[in-house]
Amino acid sequence: MEVTMTTDAASSEVQGYKPDLVRYRRWFTAYETNKQFEIKEQLTAEGYYHGLGQWSDAERHKLKKRGQADIFDNRIGRKIDFLVGIEQRMRRDPKGYPRTPNDEKSADVATAGMRYACDLNRWEFVGSAGTHDGLVRGIGVCSVGIKTNASGPDPEIKSVQCDRFFYDPRSVRTDFEDARYMGLHIWMDIDDAKEKWPDKADQLESLIDNSNGIGGLALSDQNHETAWAEFESRRVRVVEFWERCMVQQVMPQSQMMSSTALTPPRKVLGWCYCFFIGEVELESAVSPYIDEEGNPDCPYVAWSPYVDEKGNRYGPIRNMKPMQDEINHRRSKFLHLLSTKQLHVRRGSLGDIDETRRQLARPDGIIEHDGDWGTSSGIIDHSADIQGQSALLEQSQASLENLGPNPGLIGKGGGIADQSGRAILAQRDSGMTELSPVFERNRDWKLRIYRKLWCRIKQSWTAEKWIRVTDENDAPQFIGLNQYGTDPQTGQAISQNVVGKIDVDIIMEEGPDVITMNEELLQTLSQLGANAVPPKVLIELSNAPNKERLFKMIDEATAPDPVVAQMQQRMARLEQLVQASTVDKNVAQAEYQRAQAVAALAKAFTPQQQKPQIDAMGNPILQAPPAQPDMLAAMQALQMFPLNYRQPTIEQYAEGAPPPQAPPDPDADEQPQPQQPMPQGQPSLPSPQMPGGLPVNPQLAGMQ
Repeated sequence: MEVTMTTDAASSEVQGYKPDLVRYRRWFTAYETNKQFEIKEQLTAEGYYHGLGQWSDAERHKLKKRGQADIFDNRIGRKIDFLVGIEQRMRRDPKGYPRTPNDEKSADVATAGMRYACDLNRWEFVGSAGTHDGLVRGIGVCSVGIKTNASGPDPEIKSVQCDRFFYDPRSVRTDFEDARYMGLHIWMDIDDAKEKWPDKADQLESLIDNSNGIGGLALSDQNHETAWAEFESRRVRVVEFWERCMVQQVMPQSQMMSSTALTPPRKVLGWCYCFFIGEVELESAVSPYIDEEGNPDCPYVAWSPYVDEKGNRYGPIRNMKPMQDEINHRRSKFLHLLSTKQLHVRRGSLGDIDETRRQLARPDGIIEHDGDWGTSSGIIDHSADIQGQSALLEQSQASLENLGPNPGLIGKGGGIADQSGRAILAQRDSGMTELSPVFERNRDWKLRIYRKLWCRIKQSWTAEKWIRVTDENDAPQFIGLNQYGTDPQTGQAISQNVVGKIDVDIIMEEGPDVITMNEELLQTLSQLGANAVPPKVLIELSNAPNKERLFKMIDEATAPDPVVAQMQQRMARLEQLVQASTVDKNVAQAEYQRAQAVAALAKAFTPQQQKPQIDAMGNPILQAPPAQPDMLAAMQALQMFPLNYRQPTIEQYAEGAPPPQAPPDPDADEQPQPQQPMPQGQPSLPSPQMPGGLPVNPQLAGMQ
């Protein structure tokens, strides 16, 4: 790896770092010595993943002598690829969360910056490569540094070959946080080495001529020995050694001008690096990269799925290897039993044994024999062996299938299409439970990468820069970083989105699982019919991206024509008026009938005028004056059948208008007072008389 933003040797000595090549070579040799079993297991796991390494050369030689096929059913490769696919579907983008309520906008800028850096470095490919190496070889590594482009420095995420990576053999944590040293050993052409370190050209040539400072191929390079044989004399092995040691803390320029700069710098635990070949030191300095606390940082980030009791790192292939060997051996033996036959013969019953063997191997062969076939000679029955091998083969296949991703999780289980979402979710969880520690360690590895990436962004993006926000699908949007200007009102300098001043917490954005309970509800609602559930409900329950955009498209497609909508409103208004007029007509007719009933009652309460009487002489007889109408009884009858002048109509209810009022009496000087009920203690009026002297029903007249 090329280290940018390097410091010179003088500054390294000021910071208290001086490389010790003797100790570095001893530590590097200790790694290759103590980790031989781990390195061999990594090569074996790589061979099992690709399939060809599932049979050794000695086993193939024995099978060839036996006439048995060296077939293999590579189930390990499918399982590892499926686990990498699960990691890709479970991958979450980095997100910055504010540490104070005033940093919400800054957190959005940090999130956009990290996602832009991930897209710039093809993080999807780098992350999948590191996950694949961890699952196969047991170690996944990537480096987070800074590269210099034509537009300026940018953060860089690079994939690292795990077979070139070495570390402290005493480290036993899956995140390598307890490792005191780590680094890479790479084979470099001598001309490239001279170009990179021109001041060491003479020493490099002497190494090539003497071949004393260059050791033989490392154990991890044995599989590349043939490809490098003709170029071996012109290549050198460069060791990039990173050590954690105590160095003086580098103070920022802003703090050097403050009063606190008068205090002596304190020593902190940081990282230093050194490039060397044998006894030749090529380059050494304190790490130019800074972590979250301002200390020199190591660019390499590694992870391991498992670490055994001896400190050896391995992946899931170690547990799959015995069952894969059993499947391969039993399938080969099963096929061999089906394709071969054995004879039992009595001496002298067959004329030519070799001819009998040739005829038995042919599909249309004819066997000549003397005696009873099946008794004195015949084919040995191996049906019991075949059944036993078949049963054991099925058992070994089932054991390997149930390890890690099960058939239901892969989607190849029987009857999975007819299962409900809850059943699929339960089957998925049963297979993912065994892999939870692996994915949790992989998740922690990616989180550490994101945090180092943010530190590199703060360190490299110091000038004005524009980044594109890729999450917005409607239109491209750009965010300006490190924007400086002058306030037109105050004339003071102002700044916006200064990356070095943004203080956020970097976490991984959470998201739904691949299979959720919403899918079961979505399936149930989809079976109700085409028009039973609104489309927006189905979209909300689905995992479709850009839901807001889909909702907007549905609203635009289902929006009515404005002209048609206006006509519909007018038709609804007319229908409302017609209905209101019909109701008002019925109300008026009912009131008219009530008024007629009141008039009839008032007439009934008025005594009839008697006919004039004449005496014998023809003179009229004086009579009493005509009786006046009983107004009290008429008013009581009027209260029994009131005229609803104060009840609003349906149209007035719809319009929100006040109810109609009775017309005012111009002769009245005062406002009419509401009629008080008659006191209960007053005597009741005498019963009125109907014409002809018949009494009137008091209840009908409202007298009682």
